Amino acid sequence: MTKILEVKNLSVSRIEKTKLSPILNDINLFIKKGEVFCLVGESGSGKTTLALSIIKLIPKSFKISTGQIILDNFGDILKMSEKKLRSIRGEKISMIFQDPGAYLDPLFTIGVHLREALHRNTADYQTLINQTLREVGLEQNIQNAYPHQLSGGQQQRVMIAMALINNPALIIADEPTTALDVLTTQQIISLLNNIRLKYNTSMLFITHDIDLALKIGMRIAIMYSGYLMEIFKTCMDTPLHPYTKILTGTSQAKIGTITDRQKTDDICPFFAKCPEKELRCKQKIPFFWKDDETGIRCIKYGRTPTV
Repeated sequence: MTKILEVKNLSVSRIEKTKLSPILNDINLFIKKGEVFCLVGESGSGKTTLALSIIKLIPKSFKISTGQIILDNFGDILKMSEKKLRSIRGEKISMIFQDPGAYLDPLFTIGVHLREALHRNTADYQTLINQTLREVGLEQNIQNAYPHQLSGGQQQRVMIAMALINNPALIIADEPTTALDVLTTQQIISLLNNIRLKYNTSMLFITHDIDLALKIGMRIAIMYSGYLMEIFKTCMDTPLHPYTKILTGTSQAKIGTITDRQKTDDICPFFAKCPEKELRCKQKIPFFWKDDETGIRCIKYGRTPTV
């Protein structure tokens, strides 16, 4: 089993006036070569913060308290110099954002965006750009257009082309279909899957849509209130965590919104909402690994805690 990315004991906090407010709490996960690993959770669960931590682009008001982020054989991203990070971003790890219009500069054509994204030194860069545009289903003449002249689906295809052009080992897709209609969403998902199969690229796909994750993911990680609650294989596992069962519809319990979540960290973060809670759940619950690839943060269904 080849791990492209491994996150170890990652904790991130927001810097406030008199304290640090936890955003991510002791996150442990890894992504295998060629795997689609889905990260699912409500708004505010910490999904995007985790993605930005992986490429070390968290806001200045955030602080990485502990942890390691190991990229293939390149070492710990969190210990890399800014110069080395610039060579890693785009070339080894690329990111597709949920709102491409916010990341495409309205003053520059699509062709300029693609040339700026290209890290490899090649005399025939235009051939590579043309090839990449074909890969994502766009005509070559779109290079002369400005972002505002494109539809939302075309803008997202441009973002995918920019992510793909350096043939990275890992693509992070942060809710790339949120602002798209159903048909365009299906097209973008199909495109991403075809790219993964052709290049054996690993993908971290972030979404709040559990049904979408079940369709495209090989393993799914469930986040709640900054905690990793469960990791399971879509092809063979039955999710066990009470929160996952609510998300997948196998439990009819109602939990309200994440804004009124449990605040303390000395008991299970889902305790206040859990329909299966017991008295023994009133303690800090570790993440239990069931095997090398799956696990759960639940004392009822867990076995051996992570170390």
